[in-house]
Amino acid sequence: AALEAGMAAGAATDLLEWAWWAPTIAVVGEDKPRGVFAERAFPGAIVVNSLGKRFCNEAQGYLEFGDAMYKDRDATGGKNVPAWCIFDAHFRFNYAMGPLMPAQIMPDSRLRKEWLGSVYWKADTLDELARQIGVDPAGLNDTVAKMNAYASSGKDADFGRGDSVFDRYYGDVNVKPNPCLAPIQKGPFYAMRMDAGDIGTKGGLLTDAHARVVRADGSAIEGLYAIGNTSASVMGTAYPGAGATIGPAMTFGYIAAHHIAANA
Repeated sequence: AALEAGMAAGAATDLLEWAWWAPTIAVVGEDKPRGVFAERAFPGAIVVNSLGKRFCNEAQGYLEFGDAMYKDRDATGGKNVPAWCIFDAHFRFNYAMGPLMPAQIMPDSRLRKEWLGSVYWKADTLDELARQIGVDPAGLNDTVAKMNAYASSGKDADFGRGDSVFDRYYGDVNVKPNPCLAPIQKGPFYAMRMDAGDIGTKGGLLTDAHARVVRADGSAIEGLYAIGNTSASVMGTAYPGAGATIGPAMTFGYIAAHHIAANA
């Protein structure tokens, strides 16, 4: 409603095609999908498109990951929305992924039966797993073989997973030489569907340094201010960290109030 009212008053908009992206996993019976955050950095899991190919550093921030999903979709004709998270029995035993707690505390026998084939897929071989989820088997096998070599060397030559401090923070310090890389080789193998979700929109009314709403020519609309998610994100397409909507909302609310008072 605020966006429509602003546009009716002549306001310019920006970033309407952008959001605070976050990959998600849907769970049967739940109204909202679950965000997938730290788990993507755990060693021994990869995310592939329907060609069985990785398209980004899985451990990067969720905004960048979501952006990569759409960029790869545009490059490959929509073949990675949804994408697929692939891991093996070793990963399943030791780590969580979405609603699945580590098998050492929540084995498959304790999972809801309706989850098999809807929340997670399972097969004794990568070929069979690929067929179940509609992913190219040859592409998946090639990607896994390549990642296993990267795990051994500690260097992801394709996307640099585990190179940054950010990546390593969420990895497993006990895994060497790279805390974000481990081989995928012990069956059974698992897949989970990963969709492109969002936490909220980045788009909104375009504003200036005083939080005034502006027209397309940059002129301010007298008496009209916008802050928070009503305004286009002051961060642009970036995401510097937690609170990236709260902090600017507080700051520009303060700025707007002072500007209004000074011009009353």
